[in-house]
Amino acid sequence: MRSTLLSIALLLLPGLALSTRGQEPGAPAVLSPAPALAPPASPRRLEDFLLVARQNSPLLRETANQVAQNRLDSLVRARQNGVQVAGIGSALYYPSVTNSRGENVLGYDEAISNGGNYAAIAQATKPILNRFQLQTDYQILASQGQVLRNTGRLSALDLRRSITDQFLTAYAAEAQLTFSRSLLTLLRQQDAQLRQLVNGGIFKQTQYLSFYLSVRTQEVTVEQDRLAYRRELGTLRALAGVADTALVTLEAPVPPTRRPLAGLLAPAQRQYTLDSLRLRLDRRAVDAAYRPKLSAVLDAGLQSSSYLPVALAHSVGFGGGLQLSLPIFDGHQRQLQYQRLDLSEQSRRGYRQFLTVQRRQQYEQLEGLIRASDALLGRIREQVKVADALVGAARQQLATGDVAILDYLNLVTSYRTLQFSLTQAQTDQLRSRFALDYLAEQ
Repeated sequence: MRSTLLSIALLLLPGLALSTRGQEPGAPAVLSPAPALAPPASPRRLEDFLLVARQNSPLLRETANQVAQNRLDSLVRARQNGVQVAGIGSALYYPSVTNSRGENVLGYDEAISNGGNYAAIAQATKPILNRFQLQTDYQILASQGQVLRNTGRLSALDLRRSITDQFLTAYAAEAQLTFSRSLLTLLRQQDAQLRQLVNGGIFKQTQYLSFYLSVRTQEVTVEQDRLAYRRELGTLRALAGVADTALVTLEAPVPPTRRPLAGLLAPAQRQYTLDSLRLRLDRRAVDAAYRPKLSAVLDAGLQSSSYLPVALAHSVGFGGGLQLSLPIFDGHQRQLQYQRLDLSEQSRRGYRQFLTVQRRQQYEQLEGLIRASDALLGRIREQVKVADALVGAARQQLATGDVAILDYLNLVTSYRTLQFSLTQAQTDQLRSRFALDYLAEQ
């Protein structure tokens, strides 16, 4: 059996719900965890494994936390636009050394330093006339939240793909084990009959030894298939985060109904749509950085050039005004940043076009594979029916000695090969159907 070990990836589809309550205006929406369903102790259905994997995935939980952090970032930005109060304290002394004539030989000019600076003030600042900057920042945060949620959907889709693929591998291993066990039971029943025929002189002892060897070989095959199934089931449980180790029987997966190829709403396509929005917002952020910044400032406290209590007592006051920051020249950095964004947009369009063609090609190829698999399965099933009928007829004739043991074993070998081909063809068809369903996910 083919062993598939893929990385786990995430939770946001059925496990998370969109929440916007309590947000600042213009802030991004966030995903909050939906009420968790109780996972089965030992899942057997594909849907149960997917549910457990979504609830156990640390990557999906981390993505949900990142979305929540994005909401907190929007709240932080709202607080930054409010009044900011800071306390400022200083106690600076500027010593000076004079000569005999009273001339300063070491130290700052007291006209500048006043010999010291002792201050304790509270300063309040509030950005004003910054509507463009504030809207741009909120839109950037909202875009980041959309990217995080879409990343969560991509991770959830990757998780579903890996769990489904491994479930099909494990189910095929179980089907092969079931067939090997039934064939061994049949051969053991036939073995008891052949011993009687050998004792009755209908078959020679050497002919029976060939059949006896085939029974022992089938016993080894059953053990190998059991180990293969245990290994694939263990890999499936490891991907889903299930601690159970019991050898259970998996339920047959239900093939998904055919859906059309998802267009721009597909998580993979939406990623590049969000990238386009992000680049436009980056351009707005560049424009906002070159706009004048005006803040209102108000402070109150004491400032003095002397540390004496009398001087400090007469140095209490307050002040206020406006602070203006206006960029004048920066070496044409603004144009260079625009060029960088233009190059990023060219790359985004190239990826987007390539992905669109690729997804269409994959969808059409999978449709062709499914049609071919349906035709192949029909032929294999017919051959299995014929082989089953031949084995049944040969079993009856073997009891009367009308069929040689070697001929019967050749029929059994052909029947075993056809049954293995049927299991593989069914698994490949299911894989193609689920892969087609992934491309239809929106």
